[in-house]
Amino acid sequence: MARRFQEAIQQFESWLRVERNLGLRTRRAYGYDLARFLEFKTPDPQRAATLTLDHVGAGDLRTYIHHLEEDRNCKPATLSRVLSSLRVFFSFCVEQGWLEVSPAEGLRNPRKTGKLPVYLLPGELARLFDAPDTETPAGLRDRAMLVVLAFCGLRLQELVGLDLGAVHFESASIRVLGKGSKERLVPMNGDVEQELRRWLEARNAADGERAVFTNRFGRRISGRMVEKIVDKHVLAAGLDRQRYSPHKLRHTFATLLHGNDVDLVEIQALLGHSSISTTQIYTHVDRRRLQDAVEKLEVLE
Repeated sequence: MARRFQEAIQQFESWLRVERNLGLRTRRAYGYDLARFLEFKTPDPQRAATLTLDHVGAGDLRTYIHHLEEDRNCKPATLSRVLSSLRVFFSFCVEQGWLEVSPAEGLRNPRKTGKLPVYLLPGELARLFDAPDTETPAGLRDRAMLVVLAFCGLRLQELVGLDLGAVHFESASIRVLGKGSKERLVPMNGDVEQELRRWLEARNAADGERAVFTNRFGRRISGRMVEKIVDKHVLAAGLDRQRYSPHKLRHTFATLLHGNDVDLVEIQALLGHSSISTTQIYTHVDRRRLQDAVEKLEVLE
């Protein structure tokens, strides 16, 4: 009997968790992409519950991607992620013997625009760090978060998930739990160490709370709250709030490293990238510096 699509999704999610050891956010992203495709393929919930894998073909996938591109105006990066989810899922189905051939074979990723990551220049970063009112505990927390994001390159959820036991002042390092539950050690510079110490001295926490960064109730701060805090201080610093976010501070960290001639492999390790190809985009982000250098050249006589 042919395998039902929804049952296959459930077993795929279990495989991602047990065999691939992927984190909850990544598993949810896969599940979201597959659920949206199923909803597009069969909008009626009752029919969707009985849809089997052998009733999905390459044409269905092409039609769905075309719909995302033309009707939903999805960006190439989003389309590539959806295609990746579909490829991995149907490859899993083939390995399980539920399909002979993956309908996602032969589908090509859309051409990327080559858009460069947005990052803050040193002067802009200094203005951002000065925005919080460090006369208050909340201001000390906010500055510490901004400095950790910019000078340690943490992802938003890595910052939110940071526990007290992960901060090692004696070795000037932070133990970060990244994607796929992979750990990495990130060094702390003097600014990070100073701001963390100042915040931890003023930190308000509920009984038993291990989180480094807490909200006004003493509980672990949420990712959404961090986004609001960054947005607030970006605005106060006179920067474009549409351009800057916690992830842009991560880009800033990588850009500063590359600008100081840190090797790409080392940047990859500090960011927790699984592939060097993800890190290579930072070889192109210092165009402003290169433009300044070219403009200083003298005309030969």
